[in-house]
Amino acid sequence: MTDCVEIALTSDTAAQHWSCSAWDVRTGAQLMTYRNGGPTGPNTLQTVCNQFLVTGNLTKPMLTIWPINRQEPTRIKYMLPGPPGAVAISPDGNYCLVAHSHSFTVYNLHSGASMASISHHYGKVTVLRFTDDGSHFISAGHDCRIVVWNLARTVQQKDAGRMLYELADFTLPVSDVLVGKGGMKAILAAVSLDRSAKLYELATGRLLLSVLFPVALSTLALNTLETELFVGDKKGLVYACNLRSVPRSKEVHLQQELLERSVFRGHKKAITCLSVSMDNETLLSGSEDESVIVWHVKTRQQLKVIPHKAPVTNALFIVTPRAMFDQSRELSVTVPPFQKMVSTRQDRERAVIELPALKRSLRERSYSGATAAEMSPTVAVSRDSKGTELQQLEQEIRRLKAINQRLYQQSIRVIMNEQN
Repeated sequence: MTDCVEIALTSDTAAQHWSCSAWDVRTGAQLMTYRNGGPTGPNTLQTVCNQFLVTGNLTKPMLTIWPINRQEPTRIKYMLPGPPGAVAISPDGNYCLVAHSHSFTVYNLHSGASMASISHHYGKVTVLRFTDDGSHFISAGHDCRIVVWNLARTVQQKDAGRMLYELADFTLPVSDVLVGKGGMKAILAAVSLDRSAKLYELATGRLLLSVLFPVALSTLALNTLETELFVGDKKGLVYACNLRSVPRSKEVHLQQELLERSVFRGHKKAITCLSVSMDNETLLSGSEDESVIVWHVKTRQQLKVIPHKAPVTNALFIVTPRAMFDQSRELSVTVPPFQKMVSTRQDRERAVIELPALKRSLRERSYSGATAAEMSPTVAVSRDSKGTELQQLEQEIRRLKAINQRLYQQSIRVIMNEQN
């Protein structure tokens, strides 16, 4: 078992021996491989609550799901209307967005129901992103537009208000979109083939900064402090932009001599994906030159080169899953097959979702971890003290409920008196 805080997940278009793989970025060692899922498409590699792995097939209309500690996928076939162009999983693991051609579908992972199918874009949808609180999501693609959606209104199929706004500031297809931390108060960053990188205020869509590069851009990443922006281009270079030095104008044109001070050189073809570690010390980049490079951010030096068999489609840091190296742990995938037709409101009201529940009292659950051999006299005393503490807590809950009931009744009387 590795003691790394973060590991890297990568995939390529060949899938000769595996569909995606986990790597130790310090040593370059391969930690785990996930097989028999076919080639993984760009922007389709996702994790569900750090316990399951989801990939979208590059050529076939299907998704594949693995338990994080198993090399073989589940036997369930997750069929889609078309080959997935992008996949996004909500942070709570309840919803899955899948793009196919110029539309995308919202699925409920616990029931498999198709909650909504959206055909708003005129071109192929290539990017789907959730906010970190899961309340909204963003879609972008070849029609040069970025659209911000409200998840609750989209799931409820309310046409009025589910789309907050759209951004049409780009003149060529949008390559990548990134959402910062803070829910709707976060920063929205995007790059396009028109050589521009733009930063927006997500809540309002107000443009904060536009940086114009001399070459077409393909992907971007933002460090956890949101002080440095990393941009990859179509020629194999990665640029770092310091966001702490605020320019005088909203639009900045970067010349080649200025970019030379903060460029990462090592790839020979277009950059396809970027990811920054939690400590902001390490940068991960994947390219069409069939390699993934681990960089030291401050010195811009290469730490490791991880070779692949084909152009890299995904490369990202994740927190090392605790269950990945525990083969004895059984992670049951509770995601049923996806429904083809969009469910109606009546179907959702009749839907039944079964969740495992413990039919034991709180006191019994608190002692379930101790075996009879472990119950020494000292533990027995601790058990009695825990029982007394639980009784005190239950008594306090009853007292607070009574206070809340009196407050509620008093509020009703005050409101009725004001109306009279």
